[in-house]
Amino acid sequence: MPRKPRVVIPENPGELMKLTGLIYAHHKELGDQSPLRILESPTWDELGPDIDTALATQTRIEALEKELKMLYGQRDPHLAAFTDLDRRSRDLLLAKYAANPAAIGDYGYEVIDATAPAPAAKKPAKAVA
Repeated sequence: MPRKPRVVIPENPGELMKLTGLIYAHHKELGDQSPLRILESPTWDELGPDIDTALATQTRIEALEKELKMLYGQRDPHLAAFTDLDRRSRDLLLAKYAANPAAIGDYGYEVIDATAPAPAAKKPAKAVA
């Protein structure tokens, strides 16, 4: 007995929308001859307008993702220099305000005043008999 073919339904929303759009277009092309007409509610005809809207939304999402990728590309080259500048500034300000490190919070730094906990007393080792 021949094996049943495997037909993939994409999990990626963009790929799923593309497949759905292709199926719907072919369904409309076949019209009354489409074998998909026998499906019960919700049908391709009922969801058709939603498919067009969702496809338009997917196209917008993909355009925004491309724009976002471009914007990250413009921002990211500066991050290493900014991080270095922030660290060097922190170090200088901590030296200047050594008596009151919380003062560098005025510059926007988050200052966490963590005093070192007292070391726990070591328990004497048990004598082995």
